[in-house]
Amino acid sequence: MRLKKALYGLKQAPRAWNERIDTYFKKNGYEQCPYEHALYIKKKGDDVMFITLYVDDLIFTGNNAELIEAFKEVMKKEFEMTDLGLTKYFLGLEVIQGKNDIFVSQERYAEEVLKKFKITSCNPVSTPMEPGIKLSKYADGDRVYASKYRSLIGSLRYLTNSRPDLMLSVGIASRYMEEPRYTHWKALKRILRYVRGTVSLGLMYTRTDDYRLVGYSDSDWCGDVDDRKSTSGYVFFMGSTVFT
Repeated sequence: MRLKKALYGLKQAPRAWNERIDTYFKKNGYEQCPYEHALYIKKKGDDVMFITLYVDDLIFTGNNAELIEAFKEVMKKEFEMTDLGLTKYFLGLEVIQGKNDIFVSQERYAEEVLKKFKITSCNPVSTPMEPGIKLSKYADGDRVYASKYRSLIGSLRYLTNSRPDLMLSVGIASRYMEEPRYTHWKALKRILRYVRGTVSLGLMYTRTDDYRLVGYSDSDWCGDVDDRKSTSGYVFFMGSTVFT
């Protein structure tokens, strides 16, 4: 559902809209998440709804179709809104909804990143980093443009929204944004080569009756060659679905 923008032509309109709908939600039994303020939750018995607010857009889901339809009708009456139906594209995220699953990817965005950095015709690789590689801020080689390096880091970080397989390599490369060298830039280009070969990957959310919370964690224990700090990582599943 989307607020009709024609009604809010002033610059302050989006902010005023957020304040208004925030007040409405809190008065009508919606709980605001204390950690993510754009997320609201409403429970009614065994039924639950999740609503995400971004500027003038609402994305919502729940386990009761009647509750969802009632929410849509109430919002249309309370606010001037348009029902856009099932979510297909949102902030670079492509959403394909099947009967028993939802697939979220950023294929179009990934293609734009590859095009922006002129690496669309590269040879793909099977891993985002060379196995066993150790990067250092004291690496030899010429300096590269820090602004370009940071721009690519930012682009790849946004891609990790649907590509957790990039988190470690992008995180390590992010350590060298202050004075990047050619060795660091080469490592970034390898990530792009990996993306080139896996551009259609994403997150698959499937329906399941097994909602066990399962988590994995690991650490390389003093793996940083500069300061001997450890690099740790974790992933959590709800059933078969990765959520953080």
